[in-house]
Amino acid sequence: MSDFNYDFDPADHMTIGAIGQPGQRTFYFQAGRGIEFVSMICEKEQMRALGEGLLSLLDQISDAYSRAIPQLDEGIDFALIEPVIPTWRIAQMGVGFDEESDRIVVIVQEMVEEGDEPEIGRFTVPRALANAFAYHTLNVVEAGRPICPFCGEPMDPDGHFCPGSNGHGKTYVQ
Repeated sequence: MSDFNYDFDPADHMTIGAIGQPGQRTFYFQAGRGIEFVSMICEKEQMRALGEGLLSLLDQISDAYSRAIPQLDEGIDFALIEPVIPTWRIAQMGVGFDEESDRIVVIVQEMVEEGDEPEIGRFTVPRALANAFAYHTLNVVEAGRPICPFCGEPMDPDGHFCPGSNGHGKTYVQ
């Protein structure tokens, strides 16, 4: 028996998506195989870190093993599968490489109250899918509110209070 509550080895579907308006969006990580899949709530910055981490890992694999990053031959649909019903919220994520199967491994852990045992999911995907997923992830994350160049916080369409302005009333308009 697997040590994972959700174990898709391999997964043929892995995506993220956001539901809602920028500033009010909820992010979802979704993965599975065939008609079986799982959806989980995640944070925007977790997804940014996952996308950047995957690209870095793929570059390291390419350098260390002299294996070019494969590209997907066909277009892939990164849309969330409806209905999006999250099983839990992600607390931690990790990525790795299974050299034997030449697959990327993504591990996610449930956010729980202290003392409770978290559920864990494992999803393995070919490097080509991981590469495409990483770029898709970064595109979804960047589709939100622009970031203020002074304070690094997201800007609302009607402006925001910028701590970098040191209390002055000027607003930065992009």
